[in-house]
Amino acid sequence: MSKRSFVRHLSGSRANLLFAAALAAIAATTFTATPASATGSTVYLDCSRSTNGNGTQASPYNDLATVNGLTFQPGDTLALASGSTCTGTLAPKGSGTATAPINIAPYGTGAAPVVNGNGAENALSLTNQDNWTIGAIKLTNPASALAQREGLLIQSTDGRTHSGYDINGLIVDNVAGQTNKATQAAAFANSACIRTGAVNTGSVLNSVHVHNTAVSNCGGGGIKVRVGSSAARGSGVLIEHNTISAVGGDGIIASYAEAPMIQYNTAARLGTGAYPWTGGNFAGIWVLGDHDPTMQHNVVYGSIMSAFDSEAFDCDWGNTGTCLVQYNYTHDNAGGIFLNCDGCGTSGAPTEIVRYNVFQQDCRMISNGNAATLQFYNNVVYCPGKKFNINVPTTSTLENNIWTGTSDSTLPTGSGISWLWNVFQGVPRPTTNGIVGDPQLVNPGTGGDTLTSADGYKLKSTSPALSNGGVLSNNGGRDFWGNAVSSTAKPHRGAYNGPGL
Repeated sequence: MSKRSFVRHLSGSRANLLFAAALAAIAATTFTATPASATGSTVYLDCSRSTNGNGTQASPYNDLATVNGLTFQPGDTLALASGSTCTGTLAPKGSGTATAPINIAPYGTGAAPVVNGNGAENALSLTNQDNWTIGAIKLTNPASALAQREGLLIQSTDGRTHSGYDINGLIVDNVAGQTNKATQAAAFANSACIRTGAVNTGSVLNSVHVHNTAVSNCGGGGIKVRVGSSAARGSGVLIEHNTISAVGGDGIIASYAEAPMIQYNTAARLGTGAYPWTGGNFAGIWVLGDHDPTMQHNVVYGSIMSAFDSEAFDCDWGNTGTCLVQYNYTHDNAGGIFLNCDGCGTSGAPTEIVRYNVFQQDCRMISNGNAATLQFYNNVVYCPGKKFNINVPTTSTLENNIWTGTSDSTLPTGSGISWLWNVFQGVPRPTTNGIVGDPQLVNPGTGGDTLTSADGYKLKSTSPALSNGGVLSNNGGRDFWGNAVSSTAKPHRGAYNGPGL
């Protein structure tokens, strides 16, 4: 086995282990259905039963059609039998309230109950309904031919605001969504393991919380959360602690939201899987049409190359305010670090802040659109064996970073591009200021597939980068590892601001 093949084998193995661990964690914490409210009723569904019952635990229903004919009330629970598989689309009716949502959850012991869409557009669907909690059931939707498909679809289509969606511990695998954005753009955009949508003028979704899910092998991508439009953004979007592995497209997208938060997620081996990418572009974690979005504490690694993109992070078009990318760790993404795509559609002219991140063997930044302003500071960009391909908006400040690169690389210059207080190792310095030489990182190049594996990018006590960077106001107040960063005292250069080691 070649060295390159061996490294890829190890990376894939680590990804499989992480995904298996996520599934195990979900399986270990669920499988007991309790009513969401003391006044609610529980309806039981066990598709392994040979006869249809009356919905009690002793005599559960045995098919989706019966359940889809019910209208659930606030506080009700739909309980699916562990170890069972239902075929078709689960589309229960009714809405809960903020204090008494309707709950979908497993009951009994054994493997997560499965809803197999069997080639329908989705396996679980909620349209123009409010206040639902979806627990650790499993959705799948295989088919012999690709088309617009999802595991879970939640949407507002009636020109009204709907709210209250807590997706916690859901497992989605093997969804035959569209993988070719070049020829089937709409179907690709609407294909994912988990998708929310806002269709028609005035339609909005609020309070969408997607967490602790494990999703994989879905054509089109992992988690796509659209909650409004440029004229009416949704609010309360929180996407956290999810594991996305081997999906044929984007990892996570949040669009048309007010201050969405995307944090503590892992997106691995994007573009691969049972339904791999076949055309057009995708990226790791990105935002579009949002106001003040944040992407933080995420891990993105192993994305294959799409037509042009495949960056770990993307502040796409239509974002306004500040697009913030901080405290993330990435490695070995074919498209590299970051895409400014403000010019890819209607410009929102945001301030894009990329700070306190560690980028290992991610050596590319692409910029499309010069209305955005980039502040790129206190990052580590470690590429000792790969040539840099760095492009930035014409108004950019790159400050307090550590750049390790190759001697044949060049870094961008221009009248509006400022290089301040950086460290340049191996790569030619694009400015007269900055330190040239070894930053003395503790153990660079040893990062694995988790946030905690990036400790090799801390600084030694003999580092020339200690306590001599530029002072920045509104700097976030802490580094990648949570150490304090003063707004008045000189910080270290790089992503670490703790004591030298």
